[in-house]
Amino acid sequence: MTEETMEKVAIKEYLSYLGAFRYHNLAGMGVYPGIPDITCVHKGIVYQIEVKTKKGKQSDNQKIFQDDWEAHGGIYILGGIDEVMEMIK
Repeated sequence: MTEETMEKVAIKEYLSYLGAFRYHNLAGMGVYPGIPDITCVHKGIVYQIEVKTKKGKQSDNQKIFQDDWEAHGGIYILGGIDEVMEMIK
């Protein structure tokens, strides 16, 4: 398992523990460019989570998605389990 995959597994387990609704977004033809890895709803708040390790870097499309999402009031989390646990309690 890659380091990023381990982060994704930890995040999904944590969100399940919290009782959050979450699903994994799959990239592909027809999907919004730069869509994050995970969408989560917890206590009425929608989060977009782009999982990155310390070595990971956002693509230009991911940066544009983040800017658009946050401009409309959405919460975007970039990082791993530590960042998710800090933002979603």
